[in-house]
Amino acid sequence: MKTEAQFPFSGKSQIMKTVGFFVNTSKPKASQVVAATSDWLRGHGVQSLISDEQAASLGVPCQGRDQNRVVAESDLLLVLGGDGTLLSAAHTPQIENVPILAVNLGHLGFLTEVSLDELYPALTNILNGNYEIDQRMMLEINVDDHDRQHAHCFALNDVWMRHYTRLIELDTYIDGKPFLTYNADGLIIATPSGSTGYSLSTGGTIVEPHLNAILLTPIAPHSLTIRPFIAHGDSEITVAMRSDYSSVSLFVDGSRETYCLAPNSLIRVRKAKKTIKLIRSQRRSYYEVLRTKLMLGEGTKRKT
Repeated sequence: MKTEAQFPFSGKSQIMKTVGFFVNTSKPKASQVVAATSDWLRGHGVQSLISDEQAASLGVPCQGRDQNRVVAESDLLLVLGGDGTLLSAAHTPQIENVPILAVNLGHLGFLTEVSLDELYPALTNILNGNYEIDQRMMLEINVDDHDRQHAHCFALNDVWMRHYTRLIELDTYIDGKPFLTYNADGLIIATPSGSTGYSLSTGGTIVEPHLNAILLTPIAPHSLTIRPFIAHGDSEITVAMRSDYSSVSLFVDGSRETYCLAPNSLIRVRKAKKTIKLIRSQRRSYYEVLRTKLMLGEGTKRKT
């Protein structure tokens, strides 16, 4: 039996003693921001943690930790970069146990909605216990390719399969019941958070990120009768390759994890039990980010 989606926000007053960094080291401001933020946190009695790999890239002292240990030992994870940086962080073991403040070092993102000039006010609020957690749904993916190893992974945004040189046929089932056969370049299965990613660029619907839903968006379907579909979030989606195709690839959150699918593989996708815990921006709503990023409604206002 399907259950109703739970309200995604919860207040929290956990004392933050340790803040871990997850940084896009290619950003020009990254080294300066990490150094300044570490000094700020130290002045407030908070320890900073960073992996040796990222420390070496940024030219800051190494601490003898890898990224997994940083996440495991942190009360808060500070992600500095963009949406892609957060997607990478989401694949770190135990990340679901740590609240994340995602700060965009460039333009505002759909996931990293906190801007750089909000960093210290946001940290001040967090240290004072004045913040809200935004629970974001994840997908659990199981791949059974029969002759080879069984793959198991998670996605924050989406999982998609495609062939780059030909159409493929994919049989889909929802809760074991036949749904559609997609004759297309591929198929995207996305969370509501991922509705503004690859799914949107292929004609998918924008979905409010806290809805309990799973999106199915075909990639260049070879039929005008095939449309994007939104399934209940408690459904299990099964995808079976109908013919003996080779060179079909499966991508999780873009290219964070990739698999080469064997012929007749089965891909099962369902809502994961774990979620990603994002700390919300107190200056702007998700809807403001949508209007800003996608210019929604531009040209529809009447001039007075």
